[in-house]
Amino acid sequence: MKKIDPIVWKETGFIAAVSFTFSVFMQSIFLIVSNWVEDAWNYTVILGNLYGYFFAVLNFFLMCLSIQKALGKEQKDAANILRLSQMLRLLMLFVAALIAYFIPAFNIIAVVIPFIFPRIAITFRPLASKIKQRRNKNG
Repeated sequence: MKKIDPIVWKETGFIAAVSFTFSVFMQSIFLIVSNWVEDAWNYTVILGNLYGYFFAVLNFFLMCLSIQKALGKEQKDAANILRLSQMLRLLMLFVAALIAYFIPAFNIIAVVIPFIFPRIAITFRPLASKIKQRRNKNG
């Protein structure tokens, strides 16, 4: 097996940190809503959040590994690797959600919402990099 590039670890760490922050925020929203809706927040929300968070970060990590594997390949081979990876990762998320749906220990909403956290983190990644550059430049 090929060594995992340090950039993969760095970016996965960033995604994990941002997703964790959003997960904590999501927990607080569930707590606030529980003031109006009975049983809106309980242990199933925490378990669902952890479960969804794990698969969201794993999905991103596997995507990074696929990109690393595709680098240096012919364009057609790289496209096939990435297409297969996307299909299998989407299947993984679907099966994870399906399992959570049938196991009453998980709140399905708390499982599925963390799946979008990496996308949000990726969207704001350039902004975070720009802020870091300014801090290094000024300080």
